[in-house]
Amino acid sequence: MWKSKAAKFAKTPLARLGMRLMIQLAVPRSRVGVAVVAINEASELFMVRHVFHPVFEWGLPGGWLKKNESPADGALRELREETGLTAVLGPAVSVHHDPESAYIGIVYVGQLNPGEVQLSHELLEARWFSHEALPQPISYHTGLAIEAAVAYQAKQTSLNLLR
Repeated sequence: MWKSKAAKFAKTPLARLGMRLMIQLAVPRSRVGVAVVAINEASELFMVRHVFHPVFEWGLPGGWLKKNESPADGALRELREETGLTAVLGPAVSVHHDPESAYIGIVYVGQLNPGEVQLSHELLEARWFSHEALPQPISYHTGLAIEAAVAYQAKQTSLNLLR
């Protein structure tokens, strides 16, 4: 009986507002980062050298999601802000959770649209690398994302050859 009354009350505007506020105050938060593994027709990977990453200087273009921003939109925004480039995104190929830093990383595979690279203040350089000659060291999560993107790309290429 009380459940029916509670469910009815939960549908009222006041209760909905209260629940939304309680969720914002009580639910733990994690930082969410997004990135893009861009692969060109020569199967090279686009990587960027970051100013503010002292240990793993080379990585993928990306950054933090803004409030209420979708991960795909955030990945495209970060790519554009950091490099001036746009891309066509494929699926998310990697999701990583680091419980120590409350970090969640979502990485998409994509293909860069033609354009001139314009590095932001956050980047020192951007280059294409073969999968076998990536700059080192790279983070564990970056390595996982690259492997997943390369596997996805190989599968897509195989499917296209079969058609």
